[in-house]
Amino acid sequence: MIEKYFEAHQRKVRGHESAPQRQILLSGKGPSVMDSLEPVERVFLEGTSPVSLAQLSLRTEEEAEDFLRSYGVDPDSAVDRLKIQEIHAEAVDFLKRLICPAPRPCDTALALPAEMEDPSNITRFLVGASSLPQYQPLQVWACAVLRVMHAIVYANQVSAGPNSAEIRRQILDRFRSRVHSDRRGRLWLGQGWDAVPLCSIQYREEKARDSVILKLLHKPDNLPQSVHDRVGVRMVTPTKNEALAALQYIARHHLANVAHLTPGRSRNTLLTAEWQKSNPHSSPDFRSLQFTCRQLIRLDNPMYLAQKKMRKALQKNPCPELQAALAEIEAHSMAPQIRFLFPYEIQILDQENDLKTQVGESSHSNYRMRQLRAVRHRIFPANLLAP
Repeated sequence: MIEKYFEAHQRKVRGHESAPQRQILLSGKGPSVMDSLEPVERVFLEGTSPVSLAQLSLRTEEEAEDFLRSYGVDPDSAVDRLKIQEIHAEAVDFLKRLICPAPRPCDTALALPAEMEDPSNITRFLVGASSLPQYQPLQVWACAVLRVMHAIVYANQVSAGPNSAEIRRQILDRFRSRVHSDRRGRLWLGQGWDAVPLCSIQYREEKARDSVILKLLHKPDNLPQSVHDRVGVRMVTPTKNEALAALQYIARHHLANVAHLTPGRSRNTLLTAEWQKSNPHSSPDFRSLQFTCRQLIRLDNPMYLAQKKMRKALQKNPCPELQAALAEIEAHSMAPQIRFLFPYEIQILDQENDLKTQVGESSHSNYRMRQLRAVRHRIFPANLLAP
């Protein structure tokens, strides 16, 4: 269904001038060399996000297939084609649920064209995204779908895996073990002389998938490693003084190790009069202590465990072929454990600022609305969003 809309674009892709025309541009006799570059080529030099790219430069389905192979998708693989169709379906659903509806009454509501829901030929989406909008009105929609699909591909890298529960346990149990209630039902971080009263504490077990995709779409670098708050702890103290005391307790008892702090990811808007806006969607009225740390995670290596079980079984029932294969595997000195650093976020705020997250400009609902509006303006051109 979508194919007839992209038939005429091939002669209208910017940057695919004839060889003599390109030679004139590069010779310096015409426009500057930078002006002669295609949009895709400029991304390599300017360091901008590919999500902000307004147009691809693919004239034919063969070029689109080469692009897919370079991206990491084999267009000849039935498994890869099915996976792409699943990602496309999720992107369409995401657009229809979250992005197309108007966040505010004064915003423009959008309707996803039916042609965009056809996933039968992803190369046609890529080719259509290479058209110029004045020649192909659906080009902006093809680009929008592809932007969301790209974010979903990256979101899949940070989604919950088979070891996610164990990763969360290793990180969050360090904090859970230090939190307790006294006889009067009051909540405390720690015990003894440096215990800190808490109003509440929440543990983020896993960031919601929609939130991960939104974050990848609105962040400038849109990289999976830029999502630092998949797991986290949020503490609310009675006053700012106890918020600082909670931070000191964490540092003193090494609940978060200073050597694993992530540079550039600490924010202090609670204890200083100056407010620096590190998150473009947060309100200046909201203040907190916030930092990102990493923890060394240790997981049993399933291949090592399987290797040990096989060796034990072969001792009871010898098989020369399997013993030779196992000896070859064991020669690689497989480690008993898999070790890696995993990021998590700590947020500490006082009760006054916690209330602001529930109502008013600093509320989560208003934060979400600002985030949705920013993502809409990144996905769609301004003229499509104009009332």
